[in-house]
Amino acid sequence: MKGKKQDIDTILKRGETEVRCILLYGPNTFVIRELYDQLCESLFDENDVFTASEFIIKDIIKNSDNFFTEIGSLSFNGGRKYIRVNMENSESAEPIKKFLKGDFPGITLLVKAANLSPRSSIRKTIEKSKDSLIVAFYEDDIASIKNFIKRQVKVRKFIINDLGIDALISICGLERSNLADALERVMLFYEFSEDKKLNENNIKEILFDTNQSQLSELCANICLGNTLLAKKNLTKLFLQGITPPQFISTLILHFQKLHIVSLSLMSGLSLNEAIKNLRPPIFFKEMNTFKAQTQRWNIYKTERALEILTESDFLSKTTPGMGKSIIGDIVIRLANVAKK
Repeated sequence: MKGKKQDIDTILKRGETEVRCILLYGPNTFVIRELYDQLCESLFDENDVFTASEFIIKDIIKNSDNFFTEIGSLSFNGGRKYIRVNMENSESAEPIKKFLKGDFPGITLLVKAANLSPRSSIRKTIEKSKDSLIVAFYEDDIASIKNFIKRQVKVRKFIINDLGIDALISICGLERSNLADALERVMLFYEFSEDKKLNENNIKEILFDTNQSQLSELCANICLGNTLLAKKNLTKLFLQGITPPQFISTLILHFQKLHIVSLSLMSGLSLNEAIKNLRPPIFFKEMNTFKAQTQRWNIYKTERALEILTESDFLSKTTPGMGKSIIGDIVIRLANVAKK
């Protein structure tokens, strides 16, 4: 039968359940994995050294013997037995359907999945089952994300104001995992501070300062048309935890500077005067590189680049799963424009 998150909360509170199968699915993988882990922690006997490791659905489909042997064995304490199944990378679930059709008393399957289409056979099967539970978790809206941020900081005895929340969302987008990682970095920095109040300024101070020199190098390589070097910068920064919205925010700020210089040149200022008027100023060690970039980016190119980045900013925040692909495409497109 179809359920809601409140049903999962009730099971977590009781620490037990009689349902035969709990299936969590949907595009919101962060929430699904978080609740799945909480269910495992709540329902499994930590003293049971014979607890089976998580079964992967593709492995079960190839050979279901171990899966059904585990189902047929008794639990360590003689009580209800819980078995974990990961079907995040497949909609095929014949072994689970076989389990539901069979007579296996005292067993509950905990299953986490990705998005399942309305035509999914396992989705239909569990929705019709009176002794099983299926709960969907869709993408977050702004309100739920803001509540998530407030809960995260409250656990660590921090406080965050509305401007701080807005700044965090602007930098990280609506993906919970990105937000959680960014918040962790900020709270670690202020862990031993007497003032536990987070605001727009200290959020930006920590998140924009991280890998700033490497982000500047990425911008320079893009604007000089060094595609291969830019792609290497991008890969390294992704590995270090920089989020797609952070990339786009940095690129927008950089191209805004190039655009301002182009406007100043059109108004009659010299290149040195135009660059001198920029705020914040260009770091002196990057001055020659920045001047070289201005030769490749006139006002028409910078306007088009800013249009692309603004569109991509919205897209990366509304479709977080596509963030890295969007950034990769931007890097190649803009670096190619710089060569023309």
